[in-house]
Amino acid sequence: MSLRSWGATVVSALLGTSVLLGISGMSAGTAHSATPIIARYTDTAYVSGVPTFGAISGIDRIGANRFAMISTDVGRGGPARFFTSQFSYTSGAAGFTSNPGIDGGGVLLGPGNIPPLPGSAQYEGIRATSGGYVVVSGGDHQFVRLQSAGPVATYIRDLGLPAAWRPSKKSGLAGQRGLTGVAVGPRGQISVITAGGLRQDPATSARLLTFGKTNSEFVYRTDPGKNAADVLAVNNTDFLVLERGKGRSTAIYWATTRGADQVGGRANLSGAEKPMPKQSIFNTDGTPRLSTGNMSSMAWGNWQPDLPWQDFRTRTLFVVTNNAFAGPTRVHSFEVQLPR
Repeated sequence: MSLRSWGATVVSALLGTSVLLGISGMSAGTAHSATPIIARYTDTAYVSGVPTFGAISGIDRIGANRFAMISTDVGRGGPARFFTSQFSYTSGAAGFTSNPGIDGGGVLLGPGNIPPLPGSAQYEGIRATSGGYVVVSGGDHQFVRLQSAGPVATYIRDLGLPAAWRPSKKSGLAGQRGLTGVAVGPRGQISVITAGGLRQDPATSARLLTFGKTNSEFVYRTDPGKNAADVLAVNNTDFLVLERGKGRSTAIYWATTRGADQVGGRANLSGAEKPMPKQSIFNTDGTPRLSTGNMSSMAWGNWQPDLPWQDFRTRTLFVVTNNAFAGPTRVHSFEVQLPR
């Protein structure tokens, strides 16, 4: 563990900056809230893995302080796989009491319930659903897939992508600018985000797609030099988006579909569409002494005790790093104040 916070003053002294980030960083419109949205960094733990553990690209909560993590790797260190872990995190002390270990997991099967061949998937995210998991793959093999629960996550089906998203030489999902994160909302609705624009779209015009009887799509405009890396549902309209740039430059934004143009069915984007308003709640530029690692995915932790006289609730947020089998897997913790 490192840099545990028992208050903003202590961490601020350690990092040489404040870790309280509210409504000051606004771009691409403004996500307005009567209550400032604050993300406070609290601690970092290191996951004690097993030989096949590494290259973690997705994380999600599957119980109280219990999480599933997916590896982007298929073939180098093992088959398509995910891991489970119990986090010893105490909100009262705002930190980890020990480094998490791996206590389980399983394999992911593809169509026909056949294990994916080496290199045939590049898993970028995992979320728990009522029937198991939903996973996304990017790179050269783009899909959104429903899997069963259990140590052998059998194939259920792939969700159909809109025509504009289907990869071709001149249009559609574009390799590393393609699928990069998945979210599951309060009603079980599944949303996915692209790292950047489709081949036919401006590079910074990432798209957020929510599946339903009628799909909805919105533009999420990334910062120059950054790509979206993950998306996490806050409620039916609001999301946290993790953006990553060169080096280890990373930001977390609160973004909303409210006020954004609905772009579902559009074959291409001009760049003039009204994007999702977004608001910075954390930026590594303000924490130069924090050893962030390659921050890759987010998951909600437990809610903190409800204090009815406050106009916000506080919930723990965890961010995991992708070590590419070349270093430790870190889990950073934050306390996020969410407006009621």
